[in-house]
Amino acid sequence: MSRESFIEEADFFDAVNDEHFSRSRSSRHDTLRARRRVEALLEERRLKRAIEDDWLSALDGEEEEE
Repeated sequence: MSRESFIEEADFFDAVNDEHFSRSRSSRHDTLRARRRVEALLEERRLKRAIEDDWLSALDGEEEEE
């Protein structure tokens, strides 16, 4: 994108008045809770995969013995 086209496109956007614009800010507590939730979900997924891998490797070992 050239500088000229960027300037032309910028003319189409309305300015945002700071008095009317408010960014929704989550509290530190909410952010930490969300992060812990994501970490818990990732850990749960990792454990499920580890269990499945153990089961599959155990089943492969039984088939080789037969």
